[in-house]
Order: sequence, then structure tokens, then C-alpha cells
Amino acid sequence: MAKMNYADIIERDQRYRALAELGLRLELVELPQLMPRLVALVAPEHLPLLAESRSILGADGYWLAESDSARRALIKGAYELHRYKGTPWAVREIVRRLGFGEVQIIEGLSGQKHNGTIRRDGTYYRGHGPHWAHYRIVLVNPITNDQAGLLRRTLQAFAPARCILEALDYQQAALRHNSRARRDGTFNRGAA
Repeated sequence: MAKMNYADIIERDQRYRALAELGLRLELVELPQLMPRLVALVAPEHLPLLAESRSILGADGYWLAESDSARRALIKGAYELHRYKGTPWAVREIVRRLGFGEVQIIEGLSGQKHNGTIRRDGTYYRGHGPHWAHYRIVLVNPITNDQAGLLRRTLQAFAPARCILEALDYQQAALRHNSRARRDGTFNRGAA
């Protein structure tokens, strides 16, 4: 085996050098099965590098993950999220992995029949308009306006390209008046 040139930190420590040489000898065919186990061992300051290698940095969700556990969950599921990108499952899963809980996706906001299955509460549009590709997401937890803006950009990356997000609706999960949410423009009244 030829002598490899390593970075200074690897050259200085015999253990790091042995580990680097072991990595060259191993045939890691099952890398997708091994990587989720390694994500838990990475130091928090190196998570952005790992996220970049999985193509989930920025608009693909990493900037919205607020804790290390949410970032690690996002990195672990990056392969699967990219595999199913453009499906309702990917939209639900990205919201779930970012820590916003379960969501309901309401698709086809126009062209609904008057047969008693829907309520005329402003969720749907009246008649057969150009809103067939619009969708609405109903959240179980309230979110701030900043989170809503970032989530809109993230959902744009994971939703089908033809679809347009009409609203992030959390009217069913109203804010409590317990002095934790202030009227300073951080939250709004149920839809973002």
C-alpha cells in the first residue's frame, strides 16, 4: 500500500492515522445503513458539513431545524426525503422532522361539489377557478411569522413543482393568552 499524505491533525496522532488507513481498507457497501448510526456521533459544530453533504442545507430544511436533535433527524432522513421529493409524504415528513408535529394537507381548493362533504368556511374557493393546484397545510401547533416564512421556502423545495402553498393554517391550535405570546408581530391570528 502506498504512503498516503494526510492532514496535519491525522499525521500527529497515531490513532487517527490508523483509523484513516482502516477506512481505506474497508469496503463500505452498506453506507446508507451505516450513516444514520454515525450521525449521532458527530459533534454539533460539524453538523452543517454533514447537512451539506446530504444536500439539505439552506432551503431544504436545515435552517429551520432549531435543535441539534431536529438537525440530526433531518440528516438521518435526507436520503429518503430526497427520494420522495415532490410527494405529499415528503411534505408531511419534512414538517414532522423539523418538529412541527403532524399536519393535514388539503389539496384542490377549487372545484368542490356542494354535496355536504366540505364546509364553506374560507378553506376552499367557490366555483371552478384557477386554484386547482393550490394547497393548504393545517398545523397542530402555532408557529411564528419567521418560522412560517422559512417553512414556506422549505415546503416549496419539497412539494410538487406545480403546487402553490395557499396558507399555513393553525387556527385549530390557537394561542393562549398566558403572557408567553406577546402582541409584537411575532405571531398572527391563525394563518400565515
